[in-house]
Amino acid sequence: MSCLVVSRTAALLNRLVVSLRRARRFWHDGDELLVSWNGDPEEEARVLPAAAPPLRMAQRSPYHFASNINALVQQARGDLVVLLNDDLILDPGSLDRAIQILLSRPDTGVVGGRLRTSDGRLGHAGILFSNQCLPYNRFRPDRLGHLIDPDDLAVQESGAMPAVTGALMVMRRDDVRALRLRENFSVCGEDVALCLDLRHQLGKHAYYASDVTAIHDEKSTRGDSLDHYDLLQVARLVEERLRLDPALRARQAYWSTQEADVLEAIVHRLREENARSKEDRTAQLALLHRLENDTARWKQESEAELAWLQGQLDEARARKQESEAELAWLQGQLDGTRARLELVERSRSWRLTAPCRRRGRWLQGRRPSS
Repeated sequence: MSCLVVSRTAALLNRLVVSLRRARRFWHDGDELLVSWNGDPEEEARVLPAAAPPLRMAQRSPYHFASNINALVQQARGDLVVLLNDDLILDPGSLDRAIQILLSRPDTGVVGGRLRTSDGRLGHAGILFSNQCLPYNRFRPDRLGHLIDPDDLAVQESGAMPAVTGALMVMRRDDVRALRLRENFSVCGEDVALCLDLRHQLGKHAYYASDVTAIHDEKSTRGDSLDHYDLLQVARLVEERLRLDPALRARQAYWSTQEADVLEAIVHRLREENARSKEDRTAQLALLHRLENDTARWKQESEAELAWLQGQLDEARARKQESEAELAWLQGQLDGTRARLELVERSRSWRLTAPCRRRGRWLQGRRPSS
């Protein structure tokens, strides 16, 4: 087996190599990993050596996916070739399953897998064509991936598909050499064209295998390049092949109908969730209304209680002021009486009559009781 990769980023390539070790149970002596490098020498120096399969920089050339891969295919020694994007992370055993499917199905020309994004959303489950013959990822995961369960039974159904993505392809080397990837595309489209050429020229179809799995964040390698003209070119090819191939039209119709059923189920689920959300919002508004009424009532009661307490406080303050005035008057009377008493005690007459007062108190005590 020859694994073919186009790369310019050491970190991505190193990560792919690590996942490759587990993607196949037993690697053989003749297996290899051929790289078409289009990065700078400093970045290449960061690429780690690999033993299973051994990594070899087969060429250093500017990036053009189709021509880079075609050059690698000519150097490939394995009977099987695996086209890999360097930003893939293969799941354990995924290549073993792809090989088993390819070798057991002589009418299959290429096996593609079920890819998911790094955050668990569906990334790829085969390629279909729109009414304008433009290729798109089945279930449109670029826009609806957050709504689709990547483990849904419909997503897991495997079978012959109009096309699969070039991010992960397992093929026979002789088939690729017989066809070659079309090099008239700038940034994309050669994978779809290869699937159509396999059917038109060799009578073999593309096969979507849901148990051939990997993580892939699409376009993390080549970025958001302008692909409008490539897609129009693919659309012309698709239109021609669909017109001439009734079996391909039937296959397209089958998967499109299945896709429509899944998307309809999603619409119904969203409508139910929206209805429940409206009910929840209505209940929340009713609760808010009750809370507002309760708050208004509590405010009125609190304001009335506050007014009553303020009145009690004012009365207490008034009583305090009255008590303080009365206390001041009594204190004045007491002070006046004490002053007069002191004046009397200091007078001469008071001192002269003191013996008489004492005699009178003595006699008062001696008076017989009646």
